[in-house]
Amino acid sequence: MGINSLLDLGGPIVYILLLLSVYALGVILYKLHMFYKVNFFDDRKLSEILELWTSDKKKEAYEEVNKNPNPESEVMSFTMYQLLKHKNISAKIESDVREEIHRLSDERINYYSSKLDSLQVIATIAPLLGLLGTVFGMIEAFQQMEAAGKSVDPSILSGGIWEALLTTAAGLSVAIPIVVVESYFRSLVSKFKNNIENGVTKILTANIS
Repeated sequence: MGINSLLDLGGPIVYILLLLSVYALGVILYKLHMFYKVNFFDDRKLSEILELWTSDKKKEAYEEVNKNPNPESEVMSFTMYQLLKHKNISAKIESDVREEIHRLSDERINYYSSKLDSLQVIATIAPLLGLLGTVFGMIEAFQQMEAAGKSVDPSILSGGIWEALLTTAAGLSVAIPIVVVESYFRSLVSKFKNNIENGVTKILTANIS
């Protein structure tokens, strides 16, 4: 069955699902570009930078972290800069630094989490739209059956049912891959958050020791 036949049989619900899938694809490509541009998938360099810092090679670590495009480096760079700037850090300054670290972390996490909620919404409503289309299709099939009266042809009902079920299949086909991709992106952001927390903790702990 071609795409044109599916659109004709599925009606307006399938058109809506098609538009949602196009939008979702655009969001997915945008997020992939965003992640690849900053080397989001590879954080091995950051481990080496933290090793330099904990080995008391703080200036080298600060220089290296500023060269790294990974977004975790932004928060770590700020933390290192403040600790290098304030040799004997007071309680007030430390409190201000920690507050700014928290703000920067939340800002970065929110930025890389952007548009994931829209994918979640599409993944939720796509099967419901498909089910709604099936219900409308079933209503139409039974109306045709009723109009036929005693001379009802079973093929009318069976044909109407399988046509109605097309929208459910279309809704699930849209939702399933989006759920998988959205979950993967959220796991990346969750890992990103954990890496920031662990990295900042190591930097601060090394400075205290």
